[in-house]
Amino acid sequence: MVKNTLEMTHQEWLQERTKGIGGSDASVVLGLNKWKTPFELWLEKTGQSNVEESAGEAAYFGTLLEDLVAKEFERRSGKKVRRNNFMLQHPEYPFITANIDRKVVGEDALLECKTASAYLAKDWESEEIPAPYLVQVQHYLGVTGYEKAYIAVLIGGQKFLWKEIERDDELIDMIFDAEIHFWEHHVI
Repeated sequence: MVKNTLEMTHQEWLQERTKGIGGSDASVVLGLNKWKTPFELWLEKTGQSNVEESAGEAAYFGTLLEDLVAKEFERRSGKKVRRNNFMLQHPEYPFITANIDRKVVGEDALLECKTASAYLAKDWESEEIPAPYLVQVQHYLGVTGYEKAYIAVLIGGQKFLWKEIERDDELIDMIFDAEIHFWEHHVI
């Protein structure tokens, strides 16, 4: 199932996100997120906390700069991307959702756009993707069925890089198992 997000206000979109587990929630469920605990996520999903207040400045500017990151990815990679204005749902577990940043045109792939503080530059130095973002992207690959993803990041407002991520079905199964358990045993 697919929900069109184009006509939603930001507040309506945030409210819709409380009805399921999205890609940015995946690292929280798995205990890999240093900004939010599973307990805080539980409070949000059960309506006991205001999602808008917990987002913060970093999330605000990340959203604001998403277009810039997507355009720079196009310039550097030679690939074209387009917005995806839909909230996608897992066919078997509709509470597992995906709000992908962009669809890569002509490929079975998506683009996830990120911004990071200069203080987090070391997290991006190796070929490895930081675990919270790898889990988010694999979550999206599991929901969409796509074979690969790209992640593009603007670090400190002055360093840009992008990486390709192949689908990992074993990791996707582990992520979904944890999300199903969290939802069915804690939220419901």
